[in-house]
Amino acid sequence: MTEYNDDQYTSKSEQKRDDLALQELGQSLMELKQGEQQRLPLSDGLIKGLEEARRITSHEARRRHSLYIGRLVRESNIEQIEQALAALKDPFRQQRLSNWVDQIAACDQPRDADATLQQILDAYPHGDRQQLRNLTRNALKSKVADPDTASAADKDKFKRERRKLMNYLNQLDKTAPLY
Repeated sequence: MTEYNDDQYTSKSEQKRDDLALQELGQSLMELKQGEQQRLPLSDGLIKGLEEARRITSHEARRRHSLYIGRLVRESNIEQIEQALAALKDPFRQQRLSNWVDQIAACDQPRDADATLQQILDAYPHGDRQQLRNLTRNALKSKVADPDTASAADKDKFKRERRKLMNYLNQLDKTAPLY
């Protein structure tokens, strides 16, 4: 005689809620740009399905295709995709980059910024240490000692070097794989 195990039983309503959640995850994947999709840990079948979704313009066809994408997501590693998607849509990403630039700008010597540079390289291992050190050195060299008495050209040079450093950090963030 078989034993009834209530722990493994999922109701039909719960299965439908799970399927709807996967379909919504698939729709959020469909809304991403191609470059953002490439950063996510997606299976080959899911990548092909998302490429096909870009070509579909009919509302009803997109709805049916989102059902298909939801089924493909179910066959993939859902937790890893959700974590990568959350990292991609992190609202504090820009603030974290700005804080790093501010920490570097607060240093007096390039050697003082080594701890911050190491944090950046730990977060983005594909970053170029030499380029990051050069950008830091240039930003600190162009830093004005007294902003009140500094000329406008010196202030502009510091802003320009700081912007170069910020642009490099943005580039690192946009090219970093999320898995």
